[in-house]
Amino acid sequence: MRRKVFFGDKNRFLKNIVVTIAFLIFAIAFNEFLFYLGLERQNLIMVYSLSILIIARFTDGYFYGVLSATVGTFIFDFLVTDPRMKFSFTIGLPITLFVMLTVSIMTCAITTQMKNSYALRQSTLIDAEKEKMRATLLRAISHDLRTPLTGILSAGSIIEEQAGVLSVAEIQGIASNIKNDSDWLIRMVENLLAVTRISDGAVKVVKTMEVAEEAMAQAVSIVRKRFPDCRIHVKAFERPLLIPMDAILISQVFINLLENAVKYSSRNAEVHFCLYEDNDFARFEVSDQGDGIPLEIIDRLFNAADPIRKQSSDSMSGMGIGLSICKTIIDAHNGKIAGGNMPDGGAVFNVVLPLKE
Repeated sequence: MRRKVFFGDKNRFLKNIVVTIAFLIFAIAFNEFLFYLGLERQNLIMVYSLSILIIARFTDGYFYGVLSATVGTFIFDFLVTDPRMKFSFTIGLPITLFVMLTVSIMTCAITTQMKNSYALRQSTLIDAEKEKMRATLLRAISHDLRTPLTGILSAGSIIEEQAGVLSVAEIQGIASNIKNDSDWLIRMVENLLAVTRISDGAVKVVKTMEVAEEAMAQAVSIVRKRFPDCRIHVKAFERPLLIPMDAILISQVFINLLENAVKYSSRNAEVHFCLYEDNDFARFEVSDQGDGIPLEIIDRLFNAADPIRKQSSDSMSGMGIGLSICKTIIDAHNGKIAGGNMPDGGAVFNVVLPLKE
């Protein structure tokens, strides 16, 4: 345990050792070059002082600076002090060692203070950004969940107050609406929980090689159940395309994009869901035949705080929170997602995922 605390992790320890050795070797080589040019000894000592300063700056803690100061002092005594190539151990040696150690310790102290101050500022900024994101997400959730909750409450009130006068068909219709709203709420809560855990680092996305067409088929099947009259045209490869991904999360991205395309398209309009292979990437494209996305909010498509399109009377939520979820999932897969408008009208969204881990 003490060794781990003193040296840090193995990779950082090796990095610090490499930096220390590299700059000491550079100082020796450069000093020999200056000695060859005939520079005075007081000029040569500045080379070692500078190398110790750099080592203390680019390594962690005091150990490497003190080590380089001690080694540098004896190297200077061996290579520069007369007689050369021998240790003189004169009275100047402890003085030189004291000066170099002082420079090293002071540099390490200043550097450590600067690093701690920078880390504190970064931590404060990150905490503020997280708090802002939580507030934004809370506002988005409040906005997007209000419509289905209001629908469920209204449907329950109708059944409670008019149960004796409603026909079986009317009760079935109200029950169907309640079921649809409840399904959407459950799916949204599950998405939010998954995305929150990913964002907080509580869950690491476990990617396995999955068939892209299967994730597409699963998403299309779920959307068609929810929107029986939707017309979704799928274009994929005859051969299976394997992608490293979490199939459940990626399917949820496709579901969100397809649901938005269906909801914001005109009645009986077609939605196209295509898969392309671009070098080492797979590109999924979802396009609709709706009114498209207003140009002034294209840059804010994936901000959960902004409602992306005006809601129709039968829409259950804005697109903002859904697209924010999609972006979080795609970012966790080292991919990209972008949205825009088609030349002949309608919106289009592209999801790009790497074919290799």
